[in-house]
Amino acid sequence: MRLGRGGSSPVRPGSERADRVAVVVIGAVVLALAVMLGRVAQLQLRPGDDLSVYVSERMATRPVVGYRGELLDRRGRLLSTTRIGYRVFVDPTRFASPPDEAIVALAEATGAPAEEVGRRVVRAMAINRERAAALEAAREPAEERRGGVRGALAVVFGGRGGGGEAGPGKAPPREGGKEREEEEGEETDGEEAQTPRPLIRYVPVGGVLSDAQLDEVRRLGLAGVHVERRPVREYAGGEIAASIVGKVGFEHTGLLGAELAMEKELAARDGQARYARDAWGRPLWIERGQWEPAEHGRDRRLSIDVELQRIATEELERGVLDANAAGGRLVLADPATGEILAMVDLIRAMPDLAEFPWWPAKAEPGAPTPARYDPSAGVRYRTISADPGRDVHPALGRNRCVEDIYEPGSTFKAFVWAVVSEAGAAKYDEVINTEGGQWRTSYGRAIADVTRRPTMTWEDVLMNSSNIGMVKVTERVGHRQLRDGLTRFGFGRATGIGLSGEAAGIITSERQWTKFTHTSVAFGHEVAVTPVQMVRAFSVFARTGDLAGTLPQVRLTAPEPGDPAIALRQRVLSPEVAAHTRMVLRRMAEKVEQNMAKADPSESEWRYPMWGKSGTAEIPLGRAPAGKRRPPGSTGYYDNQYNSSFVAGAPYERPRLVVIVVIDDPGPETIRKRQHYGSWVAGPVARRVLERALIYMGEPAERAPTTGIAAAAN
Repeated sequence: MRLGRGGSSPVRPGSERADRVAVVVIGAVVLALAVMLGRVAQLQLRPGDDLSVYVSERMATRPVVGYRGELLDRRGRLLSTTRIGYRVFVDPTRFASPPDEAIVALAEATGAPAEEVGRRVVRAMAINRERAAALEAAREPAEERRGGVRGALAVVFGGRGGGGEAGPGKAPPREGGKEREEEEGEETDGEEAQTPRPLIRYVPVGGVLSDAQLDEVRRLGLAGVHVERRPVREYAGGEIAASIVGKVGFEHTGLLGAELAMEKELAARDGQARYARDAWGRPLWIERGQWEPAEHGRDRRLSIDVELQRIATEELERGVLDANAAGGRLVLADPATGEILAMVDLIRAMPDLAEFPWWPAKAEPGAPTPARYDPSAGVRYRTISADPGRDVHPALGRNRCVEDIYEPGSTFKAFVWAVVSEAGAAKYDEVINTEGGQWRTSYGRAIADVTRRPTMTWEDVLMNSSNIGMVKVTERVGHRQLRDGLTRFGFGRATGIGLSGEAAGIITSERQWTKFTHTSVAFGHEVAVTPVQMVRAFSVFARTGDLAGTLPQVRLTAPEPGDPAIALRQRVLSPEVAAHTRMVLRRMAEKVEQNMAKADPSESEWRYPMWGKSGTAEIPLGRAPAGKRRPPGSTGYYDNQYNSSFVAGAPYERPRLVVIVVIDDPGPETIRKRQHYGSWVAGPVARRVLERALIYMGEPAERAPTTGIAAAAN
């Protein structure tokens, strides 16, 4: 036995060995813990490709939905709004196999066609089988390289690409030697294009579910079938306002109408919440900085009044049916502010109309000669171009009030008459020789009047819509003077209302302006306008006070207090000429009221004196379709088919409203009775709309002005 130092207790045999074993064990444990901690740290900081997929699944991101702004009418009534709805989507990797019964059950629950659901789901499942095979083929070489001790060490020490199978939708491990290059963004010589794509996990099915459909889908409990929250745009304004409000697309962004025009203000921005979750997917916590709130869109108030829109729609429908017309357009506006209060565009379904017989641009060898065009055959052709979007939804159709142009005919004479009067080319009481209704210009062009008289005063020329009187006096002003005066009314340029597809209209350029043009423009030909342009221009006569004779900026939004756009004014006429034009147009409007009283005695008393101008013009053919040309004998117009219009304002002393009514292609029977003119088919619509609208607005009744109307009408 050995003694310890200083004669202390003896050292027991084997104790040194035990100490050494203890040190080794403790060291091994410490080393194992260190390796374990290192592995944990590596898994947290830089896991392999396979494991990183599983780690990332513990952190989830959920969108925080931002709500698109609401569209309201001028009185705050809802036109369009957003709510949260639910839609079904299928995970094909977990869907029933074979899928037939599940597809039928899902289609019945969602109301979607079974063939459409089956096509989408079965196709995704077929693609997934191909991708799964590609993923498996790409995984085998990697597993061979990870065999033996090297593979085990790679697993323990976090070798790249090690461990685990690629689950559904997971990226497969990449082949060694290229991975580093791809991560650093270097050229891969097309290697990325050869990497198998992940499995499809998301196949949307059907549209937004009703509450009953949602309950049925949840009751079925089909494997791989889930529901997702989606924003849904609902249109409380209905079909009567659809062409103005427009529509949003799949991504909830403006597609047409006000939804598109006001996209910047209405658009929302989604936020997001990133949170940790447990193995069962339940949320655990949200760390600081992981919450980003949504930004909701701004609500916007349109200038449209839903009740005025309803009144306008009812009266235009009545006018179109009374005239057996192909369609109609109407725009109602406040002349003081330029606000559009109602805008209606109607097209009747008339399958019996014939298509115009265009000829081939080039005759094919051996092809028979097309039948000769006969304008006297009395065939009624389709004059309104096809609009397939309208058949899908009213909001998807063309808004012809801003997109389609037409020849205004005699309604344009009011503007020419005012420009010529402003230039001092004629005095109001000057007597004009109107040649008994038949006359030829100095260059031989024949001009005729409907109202045939030997003479008329300059005022009577406008009231009786004399072509001869208009042409004779208009010749006293130069080409540039006339054209510049008309462009001040806004013709030839878009109004800037903000709706997509707005047409600028047509007014002949100064370089191409000829004496023939000068004559044609005098009675409303060789010029094309939109209804919105006509309402804006006619407002020049309706504005009073400091605004008299100025042009408003039309708008589709209700003005905010202090809106600078309301104060903008563009001088077109002197206040005196604007007021005198309105007085003459009052005399014209009384003819419409007299015709209405003859047809229906109950329509003889009106609270609000109207003033306005009628117009009737044949409908231009427009451009020939591709590969076609006009047939010989065609005049360039649909013979004996017309656009009949009336533009008016009321009341007389303090105008609150202006309206344009266009009746597209009144029927043959109306033409046979010679009642297709604007004063017969469009004037009554304007008269009734103005009366009903002003009553609704609470406008005090106004007595008719004493302008010598009765004497002038005889």
